[in-house]
Amino acid sequence: MPKIETIKASDAPPPPKKMSESARAFVNGIEALKKDEVLKLEPDAGKSMRGLKTALGRIAKSHNLKVESWTDEDQQYLFVRKV
Repeated sequence: MPKIETIKASDAPPPPKKMSESARAFVNGIEALKKDEVLKLEPDAGKSMRGLKTALGRIAKSHNLKVESWTDEDQQYLFVRKV
């Protein structure tokens, strides 16, 4: 029988954050960026640039990643770099 003990929630480690595959890819991409590199992202078919920017902003914030993003006026691309 396993040993069972009740402890305060504050004494337990935080549960792992659940992430989608695309969120994990974004976090890995940001963490791997070198100083002179940026990520170039294009929304999936049928998705909006605004939705992509919003999702990436949330992911970056939840993982304490400081990023700067901007769009190209002529193309539907989002560029992201570490700050």
